[in-house]
Amino acid sequence: MITAILVVHFILAVTLIGVILLQGPKGEGLGAIGGSARLFHGPRPRETFFTRATAITGVLFVLTSTYLAFFR
Repeated sequence: MITAILVVHFILAVTLIGVILLQGPKGEGLGAIGGSARLFHGPRPRETFFTRATAITGVLFVLTSTYLAFFR
């Protein structure tokens, strides 16, 4: 059981790193001062998908970490 959780934990860690690296930059830099078009168009579908994937993967990573730390 522990080996299976460790394998899932490792896969989640690699997936979390990949999803974070695939996300676009959030900051607009100095372009935000002049009124960015992003303000009126809302998030792009790609960003929404990666944001949700990051959140889900992060929660699963925390759950496996907690299990490995306390219930092992």
